[in-house]
Amino acid sequence: MLQKCRYIFSLLLIFTFGLEGHSLLYKVSSKKNTVYIFGSIHLAKPELYPLDEAITKAYENSDVLVVEVDPSSEVSESTMQEIMLDSGIYPSGMSLQTQLNEHTYGSLLEYADKRGLSLDEMQRMKPWVVMLQITVTEMIRLGYSPELGIDQHFLDKARSEHKPIIELETAAEQMGLLSKDDEAFQDKLLLYTLESMRELEPLLKRMFESWQKGKSDALERIISLPLDEDESLQEVYDELITKRNYKMSEKIEGFLKSDKDYFVVVGSGHLVGKEGIVSLLREKGYVLTQE
Repeated sequence: MLQKCRYIFSLLLIFTFGLEGHSLLYKVSSKKNTVYIFGSIHLAKPELYPLDEAITKAYENSDVLVVEVDPSSEVSESTMQEIMLDSGIYPSGMSLQTQLNEHTYGSLLEYADKRGLSLDEMQRMKPWVVMLQITVTEMIRLGYSPELGIDQHFLDKARSEHKPIIELETAAEQMGLLSKDDEAFQDKLLLYTLESMRELEPLLKRMFESWQKGKSDALERIISLPLDEDESLQEVYDELITKRNYKMSEKIEGFLKSDKDYFVVVGSGHLVGKEGIVSLLREKGYVLTQE
């Protein structure tokens, strides 16, 4: 479970696959340096590699690799294991059946029946843990692997080359968002995931086509579909994506005051939209070009 959970925090909101023409690679420069921002996914397929030359050159020309979180660091692994044990399991007398609302629990029963799963093994898991397990399991079923994710690819490369690695967030911050002690939030988080699973394969296909052509607007529309259909999911989206975008854009702005060049890898869902990292930086007067 820990191996699966550490790679994914909002998988349906980020996507990349093949590369052709423009990609979600942006370049922004200050008087002192250049920062490359690359939209990626935490799980990918073998067909993704080798990466486009523009992406490879951007990484090679940078002095520092920046990722959301380095999940394989000792600190991250220890933190995630601790949070999973402390905040991922219901105490005695509580379960998914007693805590989820009827609609969400019914959707979970439907999903489990479709996949031939026993809910007995999940009952004591809190919704955010079930969400992680379901999402990663489905992605792996469709051929995506965490070992082939863009983040992991560059982390492995940076370590082998002794290139400095910076994290935009900590494992505690990311898992704290998911393990939030709010029953309504937890319920919506799981329901959002279960409803997304019904259309996962065609959804990924559409996202791939949009990403492949570098159409950030189309990608944004796909990502926002659940919000258009159910406004109550806005809270989940704001917590997992929007609020983090503001914090990450501030840190990226800080990099632009350095004399080093940075290659920043974040989930594609963080780049698009009016409150995405790209728009937030442009609002502050920075000129970003899509490579």
